[in-house]
Amino acid sequence: MIPSAQGVDSTIPLAPLLLTVLSMAGAAVALVLMGVHGAKRRVPPNDFFGIRTRFTRSGDAAWYAVHEASARWSILAGIAFLPAAILTPLISDPKGQVAAILIPATVGTGLLLVGSWRAHRVARRRLAREEGRADPP
Repeated sequence: MIPSAQGVDSTIPLAPLLLTVLSMAGAAVALVLMGVHGAKRRVPPNDFFGIRTRFTRSGDAAWYAVHEASARWSILAGIAFLPAAILTPLISDPKGQVAAILIPATVGTGLLLVGSWRAHRVARRRLAREEGRADPP
């Protein structure tokens, strides 16, 4: 006999909950740090941390221009992840916990994607102007 689904509602177990909260907090901190250090041009080209695309890997000027232009967006994305880390352990309903994780993660990821795209456009235009070209590559 299949057990009834009525009495099964329980919160996320402690270990996965802790892992999720720490992951969301870590993502928030990493994104805010990337934004702050990117604005100050302190994120050197690397293979681990930052926006790594064909354009940003094309040279140091492109790397720094994109990270400087995306700094605000990165900080906003990091802030968007914080409610997941703060609210999830406080909610007793499992559906509420899932929503408290997915909504901030979706908003933060969206901000990061839009910010990265816009930063690429801004950086390409700025570098083209500095090089005296009319159109960005």
